Amino acid sequence: MQSGGLYISAFLMLCLCSCDRYYYQPNGVHAPLLTNAKDAHLSANEDGSNANIQAAYSPINHLGIIAGYSRFSYKAPNVDASAGNVDAHAHLAEAGAGYYYAMGKKVKVVCDIYGGAGGGALKSDVNMHFFRPFIQPGAGLRTPYFDVAINYRFSAIRYSQLDANGHDAGYLEQHNLVNGDRSITDKGYVFGEPSITVRGGYKFLKLQMQLVTSHAISDVPWRYNNSQLTVGIHFALEDLLAIINPKTQAKN
Repeated sequence: MQSGGLYISAFLMLCLCSCDRYYYQPNGVHAPLLTNAKDAHLSANEDGSNANIQAAYSPINHLGIIAGYSRFSYKAPNVDASAGNVDAHAHLAEAGAGYYYAMGKKVKVVCDIYGGAGGGALKSDVNMHFFRPFIQPGAGLRTPYFDVAINYRFSAIRYSQLDANGHDAGYLEQHNLVNGDRSITDKGYVFGEPSITVRGGYKFLKLQMQLVTSHAISDVPWRYNNSQLTVGIHFALEDLLAIINPKTQAKN
């Protein structure tokens, strides 16, 4: 997270393009910055072909629950099934929980750690299902006008039910999905995924930008996309309620 300076502003979606084929792309990282019990946050962001919806809620102080859904859609410009240049669709649903600790009043410093898991499916030149547990420590700053969060997610993805979709063994070997008697489904793959999330606006509604990068920690022979930049909005229900009923402001 040092080279290139700070990442400026999130999918596990398996992405495939016409020239370079990718079988993994990071989805948006959860960066809720919860600070109190009953906080409820919702984020929606996208980059044109990828979209993420993420929700977070704190039922009691220091406990956060997160859930999200991501989807990917790619339209091939020149469809050629034999070459693997076809439309691609994928989706991921995930959920988790974690611990957060917040310090300060109007300007709040938040440290947190979340873990969880999700799964989904890919339909493209080949079809696969996947399962991905994750754990992510992070820290951030939350103010009425500006938020920033830095997280580092460890993702371990495992593929299953590989369907060659009509392609022969030579095609699968060319894309490193099969190597001798081993296939992409025979082991798990671990990625390190640092991210930075920046938000600006006023209290309950802020514009959000998130940059996630991904690098393989384990041996990954097939191609993967190493970055995801998204733009969207972030909504904080407790801040809206505090404006409607100022008495609740004392809790925050």
